Amino acid sequence: MKHLISPYLYVGWYCNNNCIFCSEADEYLENLQKKSLNKIKKELRIIRKKYDFVSIMGREPTIKPDILEIIKFAQTLKFRQVGITTNGRLLSVPAFTKAILAGGVNQVGISLSGATAAAHDQQTQVPGSFLQTIAGIKNVLKYKKPEVSLLVNLPMNRLNYRELPAELKLLTDLGIREINILNISPLSCRSRTKKIIMPMAKLGAYVFKTLKEAGYLNKKDLKILLVEFPPCSLPQEGRKYFFPCLEKNNHKIRIPLCRSCPYAPNCDGILDSYLKLYGNSEFKLL
Repeated sequence: MKHLISPYLYVGWYCNNNCIFCSEADEYLENLQKKSLNKIKKELRIIRKKYDFVSIMGREPTIKPDILEIIKFAQTLKFRQVGITTNGRLLSVPAFTKAILAGGVNQVGISLSGATAAAHDQQTQVPGSFLQTIAGIKNVLKYKKPEVSLLVNLPMNRLNYRELPAELKLLTDLGIREINILNISPLSCRSRTKKIIMPMAKLGAYVFKTLKEAGYLNKKDLKILLVEFPPCSLPQEGRKYFFPCLEKNNHKIRIPLCRSCPYAPNCDGILDSYLKLYGNSEFKLL
């Protein structure tokens, strides 16, 4: 497989959650168990040649012992934006939150998998993780400067998608103004099953209906994006909320309707692993 430069930097293999839906590709992340700081710095230099932003990921970057050094090194390369995607649990520690922000992170993405401890902890399989994640969100809101972006990622799967209305209310009540709703990708043995993955068009219709009926799409101070929902999986009026692909994905393939789709330049198609589960009959151009 050809190596492609991406704005996403995967720094480690370990995680302090054990999510039932984890979709991180097994075959890729297995190579990260012993990823050295020098290799990470080399990748940052390569990314900087093409992008002025980087997102630090995988699986849970905050538990990597040298994460602060990685962030500070990224800042020396003068990235316009240094982001980190996290489950937010370690951000429940105020001193750590302050250190992450002081190190140069100016975009924080925190994942939330349910609106209550019962729902979220069932997804993560770690009792107490919900309370830590919510505390992490509150700490970032408390300590970040106004120019720092805080967004919350809501991973949707068959077992938690009906949590969405309550999640949206919880987050907006907390003061969150950027939300990404994520369609879980079947890239791992854990997620590559119909017990986790829903038909995209069904999930897309539910998500858009929820957003529209609750009035979230009309809020000028709220930004919502639909991630890993190809436009053909969404109702026509929901397609402008589609988040474009930022990297080439070798696991995605074009289906016949892609040839005449106006969104094709910003969309890589459908994951082959998804098509093996459900085929392509649900996708519509209009």
